[in-house]
Amino acid sequence: MKIAFIGQPEYFRAFYEEDLNEIYDVQEFCTNFTMKEEEFESLIDFNADINVFFRGEFIPNGLLKRLNGIKVALSSEPFPSYINGKLNFTFDSYKRFEAFLNIRDKSYNYVFHYDKSSEMFLKNHGIMISGSFAFPIATMTYKPIALKKKWDVFFIGRSTPYRERFLAPIKHYFNVLHVAHGIHGNDLVPYLNQSRILLNLHADNEISWEPRVQMLMATSNLVFSHTISPNEFFEPNKDYVEIDLEDPFDLYNKVKYYLENEREGKAIAKNGFEKVLKYFDARTRFVQLFQDIQYGKYPEFKIGEKRTHKHLKYYSYIREKIKCK
Repeated sequence: MKIAFIGQPEYFRAFYEEDLNEIYDVQEFCTNFTMKEEEFESLIDFNADINVFFRGEFIPNGLLKRLNGIKVALSSEPFPSYINGKLNFTFDSYKRFEAFLNIRDKSYNYVFHYDKSSEMFLKNHGIMISGSFAFPIATMTYKPIALKKKWDVFFIGRSTPYRERFLAPIKHYFNVLHVAHGIHGNDLVPYLNQSRILLNLHADNEISWEPRVQMLMATSNLVFSHTISPNEFFEPNKDYVEIDLEDPFDLYNKVKYYLENEREGKAIAKNGFEKVLKYFDARTRFVQLFQDIQYGKYPEFKIGEKRTHKHLKYYSYIREKIKCK
């Protein structure tokens, strides 16, 4: 069976890498937000049985109509969500959701969102996705390697004012390596394995679940993370150390504690690593997804009720609330 992965490799290759190459005929096709239909001729020529798109809202619909195989969009961005009955959002997640609304006009067979906690928000706005699909990790690439530790703490991710509030205290007192961009895949793995603590920091003060969490856990090192969306897989302070969303010195204090109490940290790291192998191995997760799609387990993507006057009032409310922050 032919599988095509279409997306920006520096962001999405970690989910598959070369893990599926012995199972399927896999090809990767690089894309960006401005590519036109005629720039995808190699994808059309490949004629995949299943085409997997990341950031599918930016793909030309003319291309989708020309593809013979099944077309699957995997939605990867943080959107507003309902957590414990409360709307959880920031300006950034709202704007990403607005961009995602372009999916309404795309001819996908299936659309999955990575974070189940946003599913109701999408449904309330007429986006009837096929289900949630927490992204797997290519565990043949992201894996434990026995290397001497060089750094106390490692973080990979762009700098934001919110993140720097948390990074500044630990950068001052500990040996911290922060990689903003430019390293991924096999090149990244040694850095992860030479660090005692691996960080997942949200870009803003909002509960979300970055796939970075399971990528870091796959190396069997201790992971610290801001509060992530409720999910059926990971338990805070059992599989990872949870960091307070408001207090930067909570991170400082916990880094200090676990550097001094490595045995406790190793037990948590072991739990997280075992969860990744059990629930997030790319070879298992993608094979199951593709089989379930072929056997009709998931409903096809469709558009429900269009925006009504109520929806428009709701959007105005969010916009005004954001302006007041």
